Amino acid sequence: MRLQNKVAVITGGSSGMGRATAELFASEGCTVVIAGRRKDLGTEVADKINGNGGECIFINTDVSVSKDVEFLVNSTINNFGKIDVLFNNAGINNEAQGDPHKEDENLFDSVLNVNLKGAFLCTKYVVENMMENRSGSIINNSSVLDSRAANSSSTSYHVSKGGLAMLTKKSSLSYAKYNIRVNSIQPGAIATEMSGVNWNDLENEKVNQERSKMQPIVRMGLPVDVAYAALFFASEESSFITGASLLVDGGTSAAYNWAP
Repeated sequence: MRLQNKVAVITGGSSGMGRATAELFASEGCTVVIAGRRKDLGTEVADKINGNGGECIFINTDVSVSKDVEFLVNSTINNFGKIDVLFNNAGINNEAQGDPHKEDENLFDSVLNVNLKGAFLCTKYVVENMMENRSGSIINNSSVLDSRAANSSSTSYHVSKGGLAMLTKKSSLSYAKYNIRVNSIQPGAIATEMSGVNWNDLENEKVNQERSKMQPIVRMGLPVDVAYAALFFASEESSFITGASLLVDGGTSAAYNWAP
């Protein structure tokens, strides 16, 4: 019970890394608030957690809209009295790949609004409660692509994650005096809906074999791998760590030019 008596807000908690983190946090004694745009799926995940003995609610939220985020934060505090952990996990990508001049402006804006502005807004509204309590952990789910460029992803995704890396560093300095830690996770090739793998296919042998070749560690990267990194940052085990990034990429970033 590494998160006993803690309250966590997890954005994008209806699927993938967010869902895995919500389930893991709840199993460690945490009260979990899932924020997301898909009401039916979010409610289903929350009901499953509650059915397994955890405590979880879903709040319909678009993290790029300040009123939604303010409602999320106020509702959480009204229901549970505080927020100990914020996992800024909500993220999208656009399917366009290539040079910046080829990217559609509206697609660029949509990715920045969710991935970067969303994390900014959640931090903005959550941190005041943490400052009052002089305690808290903010975890930003970034990417190995926040500091490395690749042809396989959009310009907007790179820019949003690069900005998130700097938001982490700036926030860690701003709030350290309040005993609030701010860290980030850099996932690599994790099997999520965004990467074309549905939750129900995580145990599919064919999918596992295909994705086991994507990094030096010869197995598929799972959402729960990121969830365990988030658990470390959420727990008191990381009480002297802030402004840090943790790679969860199966060794990909250690290679000069990785190829299976």
